[in-house]
Amino acid sequence: MRELLKDIKWSLILASLLFLFLGVALLIWPHTSNLILCYIVAGVLTAYGLFNIIAYFGRERGSLIGLIVGVICAAFGVYAIVQPTRISDIISIILGVAILVDGAMSLRRDFELRTVGFPQWWVPFALDVLVLVLGAIVIFNPGLFAELLLQMIGIILIYESVSDLWSIHRLAKLARAAVVEGEVIDVQGEE
Repeated sequence: MRELLKDIKWSLILASLLFLFLGVALLIWPHTSNLILCYIVAGVLTAYGLFNIIAYFGRERGSLIGLIVGVICAAFGVYAIVQPTRISDIISIILGVAILVDGAMSLRRDFELRTVGFPQWWVPFALDVLVLVLGAIVIFNPGLFAELLLQMIGIILIYESVSDLWSIHRLAKLARAAVVEGEVIDVQGEE
C-alpha cells in the first residue's frame, strides 16, 4: 500500500511539472505554443486515422466503423496540418477541460487540508474556485482573447502546478508527522 501511495505521489508530481512546463511555454510563447499544439494534435489524428484505414485493409479485415473513424480522423488531421490555426479553438477547449479537471482535483486536496487541520486551507480553496471559473470561461468562449487567452491558460497552469506541488508536499509532510512508530496521532491543532 505504501508503494502504491508513493507511486501515486510521484505521478502527481510528474503531471504537475508537465503542466508547469506547458504553462511557462504558453505564457512566454503563446503563438508558437499554439502552433506546436495544433501540429501535435494534427499529427496524432492523422496517424490514428491512417492506422485505422490500414487496419481495415489489412490481413484481418477491420470493422467498417473503424474505417469510417479512420477516414474522418485522417481527413481532419490533414486539414489541421494545412490549417493549424483553425483548430486552436478546439485545443483551447481541451486545455480548458484539463484546467477544470485539475482544479476539481485541487479542490479535493484543499478539503483534505481542511480535514487535517491546516488553518489557511481556504486560501488555496478560493484560488482553485477562481481557476475553475477561468477554466469555464476558456471552454465556453475560446476565441475571446486569442493569444491573451493562451497566456491566461499558461498562468492558470503555472498556478495549478505550483499549488498542486505545494499541496502534495504539505499532505506528505502532515502524513509523516501523523505516523509515529506505526501509531496514528491526532494532528488537528498542529501547523
